[in-house]
Amino acid sequence: MLRQMFIQKMAGSIVRHGLTVAGGWLLAEGYTDEQTWATVTGGITAATGIAFSIFEKKWRF
Repeated sequence: MLRQMFIQKMAGSIVRHGLTVAGGWLLAEGYTDEQTWATVTGGITAATGIAFSIFEKKWRF
């Protein structure tokens, strides 16, 4: 149980920080605007949470 919580928190943090860095770069280069990136980030974060939940239930590490 503790291992699952640790991995879930780490995976969530890595995804969020990666998206923050990517979003900052895309905004700075003018490839996207803040509103669009906020929507994309929300979708990716939600999809990652769902994927991790499915992975966790299927393989029970």
